[in-house]
Amino acid sequence: MRKFSALCLVLAICGCQQKQSVSVPTTDQLMADSQLLKAWQGKCETGEYSQLPAAEKDNMCFTTREATRSLAVKKMNGL
Repeated sequence: MRKFSALCLVLAICGCQQKQSVSVPTTDQLMADSQLLKAWQGKCETGEYSQLPAAEKDNMCFTTREATRSLAVKKMNGL
């Protein structure tokens, strides 16, 4: 019974912990730093954010998509 109570306590504590907030880079930051953009593309396409529900993924990956699109347009326009 003691082991069961201890296990319940540990599970309750783990369940109450909140997710760490993630600092999502801005579109400008991603456009200025190609390594940062590449890292976030990986996170959003196949990494830790790729399996999130649509709304959460959009919150985490919106600026990454915007930076990617903006850089593609600049490249097409020769800027």
